[in-house]
Amino acid sequence: MSTTTQIAWSSDELYDALGPLPESSEVVVIGGGVAGTSAAYQLAKRGKQVTLVEMRGICSGASGRNAGVTGGGGSSLESREGRAIHALTSENFRMIQEDLQEELHDDFDLRLTGSVDIAQNEEQWEYLQDSVRRVQDLGVDVELLDGPQLRDLIPVASEHLLGAKHTKHSGHLWPFKLVNGQAEGAREFGAEVHPWTTVKGLHTSNGTVTGVETERGTIETDTVILASNAWTPHILPDLPDGALVSARGQIIVTQPVAPILPVTFGTNYDKEYGRQTSTGQLICGGFRRYDRDEGLRLYTEEVQPDCMLGCAHLLATLFPKLGRVNVVRAWAGLMGFTADGLPLVGPYEPAKGLYLSAGYNGGGFSWGPVTGKALAQLIVDGETPFDLSPFDPNRFARDGVQWLNPSTAGEKNNPKSMAELRE
Repeated sequence: MSTTTQIAWSSDELYDALGPLPESSEVVVIGGGVAGTSAAYQLAKRGKQVTLVEMRGICSGASGRNAGVTGGGGSSLESREGRAIHALTSENFRMIQEDLQEELHDDFDLRLTGSVDIAQNEEQWEYLQDSVRRVQDLGVDVELLDGPQLRDLIPVASEHLLGAKHTKHSGHLWPFKLVNGQAEGAREFGAEVHPWTTVKGLHTSNGTVTGVETERGTIETDTVILASNAWTPHILPDLPDGALVSARGQIIVTQPVAPILPVTFGTNYDKEYGRQTSTGQLICGGFRRYDRDEGLRLYTEEVQPDCMLGCAHLLATLFPKLGRVNVVRAWAGLMGFTADGLPLVGPYEPAKGLYLSAGYNGGGFSWGPVTGKALAQLIVDGETPFDLSPFDPNRFARDGVQWLNPSTAGEKNNPKSMAELRE
């Protein structure tokens, strides 16, 4: 995900940036990431006239600045919320493996590797044991690996690691291929895709969406999908404060090494994560706790040295047999985190015709394709077979905002301070 790769994939020649905006469109999609391009593709495939606008290049935000990890299922089925998550993410994983590969003529470099959530200390190990027991009792396909079993799977893993939760229904892909594939697929069905088109606001009349105002002009429409993730509060100022906030995440990439990681990995309650690419490079991200305000509510994509040091130290701690490996690249990106850890997907009641698809809490590639499909079904057919009620975008206006996001748990509980890491 180097700068040159992003520019190549976001070339104006591929899309409609040099052409005029349409005066009107049946649907306007705001956001050129995995969620927005999916919605545009699924709607255009169903015969809708679609215009997608993006303030930068396609796949230039969080969708182009992540590790490309994806998976399905894995959630507890004992609650309505868990069943809804399981159904959506399972269908998402199936779509990436089957429908989208066939329809978009690309495998997106998808590798079905499985994943491990590694325990570095007793607290994490107890948590993983309890987690595995609970979901196994409900039929979820995961297993617990002890330390020797983990080292059988990953021979370079440290002797000090206690074990891991092993999930088989997961893998990784090349984000640019999937996101741009969906954008190109939408255009094949007649959609217009306009990068470098910043949205200034929405027009409404009598509680109904009437248009989207951009820096290049206004598009009249009665249906808008807001798939702007971290930037959603800027476009939707009446969203309750704290319902969705930006979260700056950071990643390092090493030089290529021999194949050592057959699976993706997470640790510290999945706050740190990584994988090995098909070209041999190691990717590692996380350590928001070393960023200012834990990276929350920030809107600059600056790489912080402390976060980079944390990622490098983690690779050396988990996989000490690697030896000395050079870090060759690093980047930062802005994710959208919600107060309860669930995305905002569905109609937004204050404005008829407005739909949200945002707040994927760092896991957009396990959600984006299927939520685009679900919203297209809602808009075209008036219904979807998926239960979207736990993801209702209106829930914070109705119930208030209390920050209970599990994705931020563990940010403060790592015992190593920066001073210790530098020793």
